[in-house]
Amino acid sequence: MCGWALAFFTAAFVCLQNCRRGPPAQALRAAWVLSVVLGLSQSESNRCADSNAASCAKCLALGPECGWCAQEVFISGGSRSERCDTVSNLISKGCSSDSIEYPSVQVIPRGNEINSQVTPGEVSIHLRPGAEANFMLKIHPLKKYPVDLYYLVDVSASMHDNIEKLNSVGNDLSRKMSLFSRDFRLGFGSYVDKTVSPYISIHPERIHNQCSDYNLDCMPPHGYIHVLSLTENVTEFEKAVHRQKISGNIDTPEGGFDAMLQAAVCESHIGWRKEAKRLLLVMTDQTSHLALDSKLAGIVVPNDGNCHLKNNVYVRSTSMEHPSLGQLSEKLIDHNINVIFAVQGKQFHWYKDLLPLLPGTIAGQIESNAANLNNLVVDAYQKLLSEVKIQVENQAQGVYFNITAICPDGSKKPGTDGCRNVTSNDEVLFNVTVTMKKCDVTGGKNYAIIKPIGFNETTKIHIHRNCSCQCDDGRDLRAACVDEKFSDAHCFQCDDNKCQLDEAPFPSESCQSHRDQPVCSGRGVCVCGRCLCHKTKLGKVYGKYCEKDDFSCPYHHGSLCAGHGECEAGRCRCYSGWEGDWCQCPSASAQHCLNSKGQVCSGRGTCVCGRCQCTDPMSIGRFCEHCPTCDSACNENWNCMQCLHPHNLSQATLDQCKTSCAVMEQHSMDQTSECFSSPSYLRIFFIIFTVTFLIGLLKVLIIRQVILQWNSNRIKASSDYRSPASKKDKLILHSVYTRAVTYRREKPEEIKIDISKLNAHENFRCNY
Repeated sequence: MCGWALAFFTAAFVCLQNCRRGPPAQALRAAWVLSVVLGLSQSESNRCADSNAASCAKCLALGPECGWCAQEVFISGGSRSERCDTVSNLISKGCSSDSIEYPSVQVIPRGNEINSQVTPGEVSIHLRPGAEANFMLKIHPLKKYPVDLYYLVDVSASMHDNIEKLNSVGNDLSRKMSLFSRDFRLGFGSYVDKTVSPYISIHPERIHNQCSDYNLDCMPPHGYIHVLSLTENVTEFEKAVHRQKISGNIDTPEGGFDAMLQAAVCESHIGWRKEAKRLLLVMTDQTSHLALDSKLAGIVVPNDGNCHLKNNVYVRSTSMEHPSLGQLSEKLIDHNINVIFAVQGKQFHWYKDLLPLLPGTIAGQIESNAANLNNLVVDAYQKLLSEVKIQVENQAQGVYFNITAICPDGSKKPGTDGCRNVTSNDEVLFNVTVTMKKCDVTGGKNYAIIKPIGFNETTKIHIHRNCSCQCDDGRDLRAACVDEKFSDAHCFQCDDNKCQLDEAPFPSESCQSHRDQPVCSGRGVCVCGRCLCHKTKLGKVYGKYCEKDDFSCPYHHGSLCAGHGECEAGRCRCYSGWEGDWCQCPSASAQHCLNSKGQVCSGRGTCVCGRCQCTDPMSIGRFCEHCPTCDSACNENWNCMQCLHPHNLSQATLDQCKTSCAVMEQHSMDQTSECFSSPSYLRIFFIIFTVTFLIGLLKVLIIRQVILQWNSNRIKASSDYRSPASKKDKLILHSVYTRAVTYRREKPEEIKIDISKLNAHENFRCNY
């Protein structure tokens, strides 16, 4: 009972404090919630007192029930951590009510004269860590809302019959839509596909008439053409449709999404009105190309989502990709456009499957020759009006929204899907709960937007983060309070006894690491002689001069600077015991890079994680100890090598040694001894000599073999040479066949062939 009584007393105290500053109703509600929370907290652990918080900001960050006592004389001899507790406990300890830091949660709705369907137009919310705020959002669709309907028609050859039907829809549709809108406007545009191969035929005979297979005179293919801006003149609309010719392409999908994005973002060309319900009717009988399909034609530039109409023609069709579904959805919502897909044929189910990805869209199936087109538009419009959905945009970091829709039939639906079957006489309520788990470093003010899909009105929510304290006690805490409120223009100067306000400007040099360096490293502002670092989406910027961050340095195994260092000016600053560009190597690993003489990588490389990386590409070996082509002490001191043996030198040479080689140190002379004693040079010389000798010997053997082969062929040719024949022999035909030919039989018979010499004028005969 004592706990409940104390909670009630605390609630009354908070009520009185808030009643002076804000609306009484909100203060009473906050006091009632606080009394319940504090009453329940008596039986549970007190996280405020148990935290041992040493500053006001840390205390407030613990939870919405915690408060901080800033009274100078509070619990004599007690620790600073006792200043953080629940408000009721602080009062019972003797802290005066005026000295308790306890920022309250406030919700202040504001009207908006422009808004007539969505209220409130603006809401200002003051939050503290762990607290939540609630407000009700009301949406009331208007009767006979102004409507802008833009026809976006696929004019490929297969849509010929449907286009002819459009000539008679204007008056009939205007008459039916008058039941729902006092102000109805119509517009018209056409599309086919990108005018490059493989989407269209680039044959010279077909490039201007793609539908020659249909025996029709077609207009040239195009990505998108805006034909008629939105107008109240139905006759003008029918004339524009009547003048429309069909076109064609060769692949099945069309460029519908490309044209839809242009029709959505080119507001001035289309004539979209801010106060009207915007409907985009897409008529087609085929699917649409998606993002990345353009790579088939060598188009790789992403769609920038901007308007590119020149003389009402889309001029970037052949140089930018098709938009993605996400990009198209974003543009449709930003421009408050509802889409109606009027699809003929089997592709209706393809568009129907896309509806969850494109909020505010409806798909209907048109009959042959578009006989039901007018009824389809009216039914789709009624369905759009009967659905109320919302979306949260520009959501502030660290702030979370929980939304529940309260439909006219009394049902509750969590999330942003909203309600269906809503009439013009109904209201849809959304219970919006805003929570903040923790504060940013600098506090600040942010905002979010709740946008009903398809409506041109929104609710803007201003978020105020109550994360800092207005006053504090003691020198250190006064400075900490100033640090937490950098946005204030006042600075405090403190001595041992008290703090006072100092409005004198601080020199900017105190925010520079060096005179030639920018203030706060160019990543912050100088306030009260200290750097306030900028916030960035990439990560955290910190340090006395904002010289450190946690995102510009390399990662190793998923950790910044391998978890063994800090990121400073884009380079890892390793902790003690670690080294390397990524701080990935223990310092003790450098012992594995020392050669027998104690040199690191023989002076020809660097040690990286216990392994030598030779700086000279000609250096080899585990310690980079082999470097035949390097300039060593042997080359540098070769002329002084003779000075090592003075007993064999003349007096003139000795004098030269004293003058020219006197500066040669002893350790250099020790290194020059390797020129003769090191076996590596002898080994290399022996290898080079052996390889050279073997190559020469191989050449000699090859030449010798070629000469012997040539002589052998010459001797053989001379032995077969015969002397010239006599005149008589010239008239004789010598026999060509010199061998007897026999055929194998069971009893072979001898066959004798007598071939004698014949005269030149006789015929050849065989006598068996």
